[in-house]
Amino acid sequence: MTGDDPALRAAYRLCRRRTKDQDPAEYALIQLVPAPLRPALHALWAAANALDDLGDDRTAPAAERAARVEEWITALHRELPTGTSPDPIRHALVDTANRWRLDLSELRGAMFQVREDTDGRRFGDWAEWRTWGRDNLLPWFGQVRTVFDRAGVPVALRLDTRETYEEFLDGVRLTDILTDLSADLAQGDLLLPDEVMEPYPGAADDLARRRWSPAVAALVTHLTGLARQWVTQDGLSRGMHPGPATVLHTMAALLRAQLDAIDSAGPTLLTAAPRPALGTRLRILAPARARAALAWTLTPLTVPAARRVDHTTPGTTGLPAVTATFRPHRPTPPASSPHRSPGSAPRPRRRDHGRQRPLGAAARSAAARGSPRRRRRGPRGGARRPGHRPAASDAVHVLHGELAPRRGGGGRDPGPAAP
Repeated sequence: MTGDDPALRAAYRLCRRRTKDQDPAEYALIQLVPAPLRPALHALWAAANALDDLGDDRTAPAAERAARVEEWITALHRELPTGTSPDPIRHALVDTANRWRLDLSELRGAMFQVREDTDGRRFGDWAEWRTWGRDNLLPWFGQVRTVFDRAGVPVALRLDTRETYEEFLDGVRLTDILTDLSADLAQGDLLLPDEVMEPYPGAADDLARRRWSPAVAALVTHLTGLARQWVTQDGLSRGMHPGPATVLHTMAALLRAQLDAIDSAGPTLLTAAPRPALGTRLRILAPARARAALAWTLTPLTVPAARRVDHTTPGTTGLPAVTATFRPHRPTPPASSPHRSPGSAPRPRRRDHGRQRPLGAAARSAAARGSPRRRRRGPRGGARRPGHRPAASDAVHVLHGELAPRRGGGGRDPGPAAP
């Protein structure tokens, strides 16, 4: 799945290890997808995380962090046509783009946003906040969707679900911000719009002093309710292949469990990131693994082989044209969104609850223990026996029925997912 190049295999192992160590929930979601797709998703997650870490390294001044981010982006642009990189994370990303025919130019805006964020962010209203969050998240999720498409499992969204999809990602972002509120406040960041603070007088000052107060408690309750509403989008997976649909449902359930943990944290929310109990996570993941295993076992996949790259002839990797793909992009911030002082830098990060860094475009990814991709075959590994495909089709319909949103429930469920 990752070829026989020792350096490349080590690069993918590093991406997998970083995903597992730094974002266990994201790793659990990726484990739900077939094994041949996981290295690509680990590479995408690790690349987004590496770039964010450069922009968020508070041991360096803002200008130096911005320069490091731009250097990383420039190096990626230079290395894409070669198919390799001396940096292991970029090596895995370049190989992933090469093998799965990803157009990384779609990430250009999101990457340069990380550089611009080193100067700090402040949002006047929800519209500014949404634009910032969606500009960062949507392109990375789009790459994950493309991986599924290339594997023969399209995750196309209907036109009438686009706003629902983007609202779901707003919920991902808000859950992430609330989870890491203590870390952001310690750095002087408050990544919430002024608009939401106005009905809670004194809450902004109390948060700046990391002081729990009735105003802060009421604000947090309001925000968790809003995030829970945004991530409860039953219609988003309607008509979707049951594999990615299981991923979306599992991700939403993990997010709601995270929001429950935030609600229960009380004053400790300002000193440590809350996490759902292990038992809660297992009650969500165990049935998801079973459904995902069945869905993928019945799904033939198209998996590209490891590609041989001619390092002596530029442009022979089969990648989309990338000339000028990552030219510096310096949009002027709107007057209504003044930057904070240099050194106060927010950061779009991926967190334990399945957040942000990507992944998983409409599919942040799903998994099952064992080998979900192992398909029943005829004697000696030959073609499937007659009658297999009709049975597989019936099972897929059963899965779709299982995943279809229940009707008659009175709309969105404002409460947490049932364990």
